[in-house]
Amino acid sequence: MSDMGSKELSFVVFADLHYKKGMYAVCVDDLKKIMNRAYENEVDFVIHAGDFSNDYKGSPEIVKEYIENEYNLLVYGIYGNHELESKDNTMEVVTPLLTNDVNVVWGTEDGSLGDGSIGYYYFEKNGYRIICTDTNYSYNEALQTWEHNKTASWGAPAGNIAPHSLGPEQMEWLESVLMDAAEQGISCIVVSHAGFTQTWQPAPETGIAHMWNPSPDMDRVREIFQKVNAITARTVILCINGHYHTNHMAMEDDILFFDVNTVINGSWIPKEEQHYTDAHTFVLEKYDANGDRTVAEEVPLSKLWQSVNTHYFTEPLSAIVSITVDGSIEIMGSTAEWRYGVEPKNDLDGVMPKISDGWFTL
Repeated sequence: MSDMGSKELSFVVFADLHYKKGMYAVCVDDLKKIMNRAYENEVDFVIHAGDFSNDYKGSPEIVKEYIENEYNLLVYGIYGNHELESKDNTMEVVTPLLTNDVNVVWGTEDGSLGDGSIGYYYFEKNGYRIICTDTNYSYNEALQTWEHNKTASWGAPAGNIAPHSLGPEQMEWLESVLMDAAEQGISCIVVSHAGFTQTWQPAPETGIAHMWNPSPDMDRVREIFQKVNAITARTVILCINGHYHTNHMAMEDDILFFDVNTVINGSWIPKEEQHYTDAHTFVLEKYDANGDRTVAEEVPLSKLWQSVNTHYFTEPLSAIVSITVDGSIEIMGSTAEWRYGVEPKNDLDGVMPKISDGWFTL
């Protein structure tokens, strides 16, 4: 499967679109803009780092825009903690909609999609291996077993410990896939929803450092990274995550850790008072079961039921990641503003309407 003919790679990455009609100020056009950016820059593929949709089954329009995109771009995605949130969104439904590439190698015994109960996989492009993980396992102490997040839920089953984990089977799979890459001299990019780093540098815009909770597997995953990089340098070169709705990137252990900011939902903190007025509006589009638009109406943002907790950006954020022959990694971010000038009242590091640019040499 490996294509070792080229050592240059470029792709568009985004995270936490959180599309669901009537929930957030997110629309199909936001994804269209991201896909158009990818097409105009002639990237190799597009990937999202989880929480693409809070209702895959009820959102054929957003799935069609991604999986059946007009540019015939290869697209990929991973499980976020909201992928199964809505009723009837089972892994059997969602897993096949993570990618339009039939050549990915799933984490099943034979590498096939199977029944969809395994949501992690890898693929190769231009001599690089991109490993798409699923940080939605947690441990049931009463049953002494690891469980995946279930349908109609946005988090681990009640009472379970160690949420946002890979689980032992996936951890073994990840180590095997990385060891194989090290033996073949293949550089890897690891994509997760919950992150595998916590040592973040202060954002230059604020100078404030803030710690967010990483995956409980951070230490073990980092041990595996160091192990394979000791066998073959630059086996793991880039680790991408979503989930935190913040703007961060930092080099650690000669690996770039890139925390990809949310597309539109710039700040999500539970609140009791609404910060948008009736003059702050949003065009709410409705679609039929085929994903065709039926009607569009302008409504106050306050009518979207998660707006009380959310501050929105004016434009969708994404990043172009380019890896050069010499191993340099360039990130071309994007910038927006707070919608209607309404800013969140907090000083949390990384909460800002942008994805920074960056240039890193391994």
